[in-house]
Amino acid sequence: MLYFFRFWFNVILFGIRLVQRRSLGKKHSSAVLQQIEQSLNGKFDAATYKKVVKSHSVYLPIVNDAFTLLHGRKTNQEEQFRSIQYFICSSLFDNFWDDKTHTPEQIEAITFSPLQYTANTFDEKTFLHAHTFLLAQMLDTTAYLQVLRNEFNAQKASMQQFNENISDQTIQHITFEKGGNAVLMCRHYLDVQSTKPEEECWYLLGTMIQLSNDLFDIYKDLQQNIQTLPIRCTNAYEMEVFFLAQVNKMKQNIAGLPYNQQQKFAFSLSMAATYCLGLTAIEQLKKLQNNQPKLPNFTELQRKVLIVDMEKSATIWQWIKLVYIHSKV
Repeated sequence: MLYFFRFWFNVILFGIRLVQRRSLGKKHSSAVLQQIEQSLNGKFDAATYKKVVKSHSVYLPIVNDAFTLLHGRKTNQEEQFRSIQYFICSSLFDNFWDDKTHTPEQIEAITFSPLQYTANTFDEKTFLHAHTFLLAQMLDTTAYLQVLRNEFNAQKASMQQFNENISDQTIQHITFEKGGNAVLMCRHYLDVQSTKPEEECWYLLGTMIQLSNDLFDIYKDLQQNIQTLPIRCTNAYEMEVFFLAQVNKMKQNIAGLPYNQQQKFAFSLSMAATYCLGLTAIEQLKKLQNNQPKLPNFTELQRKVLIVDMEKSATIWQWIKLVYIHSKV
């Protein structure tokens, strides 16, 4: 009973902070993007603009604040500005790959030799503007560049996911490295000295975010013939065990953090609010399997069956129940 009241008290505080900080994040990131458009005499495409604003406004209260609150404060203005620059870089970086506007060699050059790269388009100029700013801000440039190199390698390797013969082990490695390093990079934008368990939490959160995205994107990835772990999944209960292994690693690291129980609980709540989206998607797969030995063939199912609708009250309630279960430290 004590945990019940403690949970809902923290959920209310979390909800209030989420609304306030998301609103702040949207205004701040929009202002930065508009300033860049004016200074570089160009314009972001609508999808990229929306992605940057949404990503920063979600990360600010749920991820960045979660880690800084372990150190007794919210994410400050300088850290928020770096976060916006990161999401500009990551969004454009994804565009370079997904839209095939750049070869892997060009993407490697603009990423690791930015001072020698000649930018011709607004997107390239903007990427270099944000990327070189972040490089100049790093306290540990060597460690940051290593994470960036790992992320580049994973993104390059993800091209193999269009090959139906790719092994499950290779898909898992790409999934974890792509998601883990993308989130781990964000650790370098905060002016805090992270402990080893904290760094592991950054990486683990990224692996679960990427896996959750793949769970939500089953229908879309089927249409594009992209091989992911959820696409290969034939048993929802085995997928649940696999996902919970990552959750348990996260919980072990949280338990080992050198902070008081209230700080660790608030942090655990933020982490669970994020990764339980993936568990919610798995719950839907379990219902789809309906106690049968195997899941039905995804290619034979309609879109509405595979889409996880987070606007449905039943889905939201399922997510809340999972957060309640997994927030415990």
